[in-house]
Amino acid sequence: MSTLVCFTLDETRYAVPAERVLEIVARVVLTPLPAVPAPILGVFSYRGAPMVAVDLRARLGHAPRPPGRDDHFLVVRSARREVALVVDRVDATEPLDERRVWPAPTPAPHLAGVVTLADGLLLIEDLDAALSLDEERAIDASLQQRGELS
Repeated sequence: MSTLVCFTLDETRYAVPAERVLEIVARVVLTPLPAVPAPILGVFSYRGAPMVAVDLRARLGHAPRPPGRDDHFLVVRSARREVALVVDRVDATEPLDERRVWPAPTPAPHLAGVVTLADGLLLIEDLDAALSLDEERAIDASLQQRGELS
């Protein structure tokens, strides 16, 4: 991990490793998927294939809010699939250089670590924990029902 892509939810700053980011896209209308857990907002067509959108606000304990026109999808590669993380906005990239990545101060299943910056903290999202195995199974089952997965 040498560079981070930084984004915000409310005023909290998060980041993901740049090498796991496929693309940053403007938010589009989602098609709901039946029988999937709450952090899964729906699916959209991404380069001709179904892409699942995950609500990081719900996943990370932020208050819900209606979609905004400045919202972004951060399309990333997790351990098992590509997903679109719904974020308030993508801010910048941050080189790690010689900065130390500290462990999360309290057990947090969705944080890979914390980086201290001159103006505050940057929380690093654990992309491999973005979806649980049960959520993955529910997504696959729902996509198969819709005929979008073979």
